[in-house]
Amino acid sequence: MKHYFSLIGFLLGIFAAQTVFATQIADLYQADVDSTTSGNEWQRQALAQVLVRVSGKAGVTELPQVKAELAKAAGYVKQFENVRQAGGNRMRVLLDADKVNQLLQQQGVPVWGALRPDTLVWLVEQNGAERQFVRQGSHQLNVAMQQAFRQAALPLMLPLYDMDDLLNLAETDVWAGFWQPVVDASSRYAADIVIIGTIERQSVDGKEQLRLNWQRQDDGRTLRDEITAADEATLMQQFTRVLAAQLSERYASVLSGESGAQFVLQVQQLSDLADIVQVQRLLQQVVGVSQVTVSSYHAGVARFTVRSGISADGLLNALRFNKQLQPQPANDAIATNEPAQPTLATYRYLRP
Repeated sequence: MKHYFSLIGFLLGIFAAQTVFATQIADLYQADVDSTTSGNEWQRQALAQVLVRVSGKAGVTELPQVKAELAKAAGYVKQFENVRQAGGNRMRVLLDADKVNQLLQQQGVPVWGALRPDTLVWLVEQNGAERQFVRQGSHQLNVAMQQAFRQAALPLMLPLYDMDDLLNLAETDVWAGFWQPVVDASSRYAADIVIIGTIERQSVDGKEQLRLNWQRQDDGRTLRDEITAADEATLMQQFTRVLAAQLSERYASVLSGESGAQFVLQVQQLSDLADIVQVQRLLQQVVGVSQVTVSSYHAGVARFTVRSGISADGLLNALRFNKQLQPQPANDAIATNEPAQPTLATYRYLRP
């Protein structure tokens, strides 16, 4: 058995690049800024952009210590490159993740890791007396929403609006907030979060204004918000800013500065060493986790000891949207002969 687990470190590198997750944000610490910005302003903008994405809080850059660090943003830059785009020259900037996390930790600001919920958005627009789904991918509202979600590092799913969708869901259902048909129509997408939104164009002091009413369900509650803006891009930026703040409030974790907390997770349905290595890798990707070791394995069930700088609740929240680790009821934990540190949670492994 000792020899068996000694292979894990070697095989971890082999399997490291084989799995891609729909909710794993690959470029969380990468910023996109205007390359023509003078002086060191592009570095400041890059750091501010990443701090907002990682915290989910638009106001994080107003904290006094964060403002001071923005003036020294060059120290956070790991690499950068110029990228030519149709809209002009841009600069892609990669920030030091450890330094960004440390800055947020020092301010007591929760860090939201790269594993984030898939969000499905049903959108209906009212034109005069007619209500229509915003179906075309090239529609200004959809283009603006995709850009805003990408900048906020929120995984976005747009409905197909095909025959199956249109048979199961009507514009009136979304407009009126009838959640049962929304839930039924959304089931095929397996989204973590479902949002329904309605867009109205109205005139205010002779100027056109867009109003977005949107809602989502969370633990049996229906949460509602309303946003107004002068154009599609601003509307969607405000929408994602509010949504990111709400989600980070629930799923982000405060880093403690120490990695002394230790938890045991049990994972079932592991067929071979490759499965064990893959689960170990999944756990090591969680923000705040410093070490993952396999303490036992028998008959397809492994116990992983996780050393973490976040709380137990923070660890469970960080794993909530992992598509390959399905939470199991507490009474499904399998007894072992180990002198026992209690099992924090039990999961069933689902191969990709």
